Amino acid sequence: MKAFRRPISLSCVAVFLIAAFMLLRMFNNHRYTEPTRVIAWDVVSYYAYLPAAFIEHDLTLSFTEGEHTGTYWPETLADGRKVVKTSMGLSIMYCPFFLAAHVLAPAFGYPSDGFSTPYAFALMLAGLVYCILGLLLLRRLLLRHFPEWVTALTLLIVGLCTNLYWYSVYEAPMSHAFSFCLFALFAWLTEVWHERPAVWWSLAIGLTLGLISLIRPTNALVVVYFLFYGIQSKVAIQQKWRLLAGCWWQLLLMAAAAILVWVPQMAYWHHNTGQWLFYSYGGNERFFFGDSKIGKGLFGFRKGWLVYTPVMLFSLTGLVPLWCRYRTYFLAIAVFLVLNLYVVFSWWCWWYGGSCGMRALIESYALLAIPLAAWIEWVSDRKRLLRWVLVLLLAATAALSAFHNVRYIHGSIHWDSMTRAAYFDSFFRSHPSKNFQSLLEEPDYEAARNGIR
Repeated sequence: MKAFRRPISLSCVAVFLIAAFMLLRMFNNHRYTEPTRVIAWDVVSYYAYLPAAFIEHDLTLSFTEGEHTGTYWPETLADGRKVVKTSMGLSIMYCPFFLAAHVLAPAFGYPSDGFSTPYAFALMLAGLVYCILGLLLLRRLLLRHFPEWVTALTLLIVGLCTNLYWYSVYEAPMSHAFSFCLFALFAWLTEVWHERPAVWWSLAIGLTLGLISLIRPTNALVVVYFLFYGIQSKVAIQQKWRLLAGCWWQLLLMAAAAILVWVPQMAYWHHNTGQWLFYSYGGNERFFFGDSKIGKGLFGFRKGWLVYTPVMLFSLTGLVPLWCRYRTYFLAIAVFLVLNLYVVFSWWCWWYGGSCGMRALIESYALLAIPLAAWIEWVSDRKRLLRWVLVLLLAATAALSAFHNVRYIHGSIHWDSMTRAAYFDSFFRSHPSKNFQSLLEEPDYEAARNGIR
């Protein structure tokens, strides 16, 4: 008698292939051998808490004069005190990988200074690991409603054909793969809680929301997904209200758990500035809510989301089949999407500096994967000719989105100065043409800080 064998899961194979390809590319690009390329730009601030606490034993950053000038970028207050510009959410998520590197560095002959190769490798690996965890959580969520092949295809598109790939392999320590993982966890916990409200699920949602907001405060908007989840009619609104009213103490528990995550940050601010809540970005970095650049953010050639990640257009069109077939999700995702786009593109630097595509929207792919899956499933039910036309269109835009990652690697997509002319000049090239540099238009950052964007 043959032993029972469990059939191979297509979606598991998809995640395995994504993980293997990402890991291979991470080892091939060797960025971790040059720590200053890994611990650079925003990562300098995200990471600063760990070496300051565990190596320098001084969170006041008073040691940052002289030899440490290039490895820490503290904000200096009027009275001379120093504070890390960003909140500590990413340092919390880096921490297990940092500690492993700190233990292993001497064994491999590297200094235990927080900035040698083992630390850079640990940060790169952290981003990749959290990305894969996020994909596994997303897989679990999608399989609750969609078949294996739809789930597998959705995961492959999100993992390999969007700029999530870039921020999980090349700039993995940036916040986006980490937030993507937390968004996927939040979406899954939301669904589980609505099926069976329980103390442990409430605690988990609160802690997850707290960590999401501690990494990037504006991402606290994801709470909208929880509030609108399951609302699909007037009757559903009443049912949702009764559910929340009946579980009011669990909602308080969620809020308390979210605040608890922020306690170390508030203690740090109070210790270094004397204030429990502190805006470390100063007066010249702010939102312009009366002048949100949604049009440029979606379709502009400098960094337009649907220009450089066009495959996500099918996620937006997927809202229609989502309304028809999976209405439980529709309002939650639609309201979050509108509010998130408005807030993201109201930031003074709506293009978010040097980046691969519109990086500020990457974490939301954990939610937008649901309408993408709904669109793919809807296409499979169309008549043969229409089905193949739509499949070819999806394949072409997915390939173009993936090719944009390749172009960014080789420089035929500039990090912040793209124009329409520059985009089409190198459209079929992975490397820039001789005329490419002359077609770029550098943004005026100082003008943008003053609202001229």
